[in-house]
This record gives sequence, C-alpha cells and structure tokens, in this order.
Amino acid sequence: MVRYGAMVTDRDFAVVQLTNLAWPPLLSLPTTRFRLLVAADVREVGDGAIAQFASAALNAEMVYFCAWGPDCERFHDIVDSVLVNDDKGARRYAGPRPEDIVMTTWHDDESLEEALDFLATCAVPTDGLTPDSSFRLVMCVDNPSWAATATQFLRSAEFFV
Repeated sequence: MVRYGAMVTDRDFAVVQLTNLAWPPLLSLPTTRFRLLVAADVREVGDGAIAQFASAALNAEMVYFCAWGPDCERFHDIVDSVLVNDDKGARRYAGPRPEDIVMTTWHDDESLEEALDFLATCAVPTDGLTPDSSFRLVMCVDNPSWAATATQFLRSAEFFV
C-alpha cells in the first residue's frame, strides 16, 4: 500500500509528502503532463524500487525530472536508465518529434530552495512536450520539513516559467 501524509495543491503546483518512495496510484493532477522534483534520501533504497517509481512517473506523463537529496545523482541515473532501457525504448517517453525527450537533472550541491527555484524557473521541457506541462509536482519522501519548505517556497515564488 502506498501512503502519503499530505498533499498541498495550488493552481501551479502540488507538494506531496510520501512515507516511502512509491508512486501514489490515485494521484490526480490538473494537467496532462507535469514537471517533477523528488526530494529524498535514497541511500537505502534499492535500484529496483527507484526504477519502479521512475516508470510510474513516466507513465503518468512526467516530462521533466529533478532529483534532490542524498544519493540524488544515482536516482537521476536510474531514471535515465529507465528512459533508455525500457522495453519500448526511449520512444515510449518521447514527444512528437525525435528530439523531444524527457529531461533529467540532479542537484546534489544545492540547497532544497535552489533546486525548487530551478524547478520553478528553469525546468523547461523540450518543445513537443511543453504543451499542457506547466504543473509542478514536488514529492518529499519521509521528511515533513522538506515538504513544508517546498510548500512555503513555491507559494512565495514570484513566477513559474
């Protein structure tokens, strides 16, 4: 069972507090596509669980992925691996043109606020994946203070690109 403690929503974003790294099966978002930042400590999370999460996020139409927290570079690399090595290949997650791909970043040398600012102002999908993708989703795993920081930061953001 996937449980999450709280979800704060706004017209431009949602912050979801997860108890573990698992995609919430009943999550409903206001746009077809979305940009995702996951704040998590994945040092003790297996590669398979991360890959399963990545597949679920991609199947839900994630078009930009940002990882933040301890071992976020490995998280990012596994998401990239899922994109490339899926049964149907990267074509499954590509946009209408060959150059339209899901973008991924990791933010290991930044504060959470800096990563959130990147999500709000710099995480722009490729042209073919941009339509109906303005919604930002932040998932904070097992850390209510990160969720509170994300909510406060995004509520005070002056603009979203």
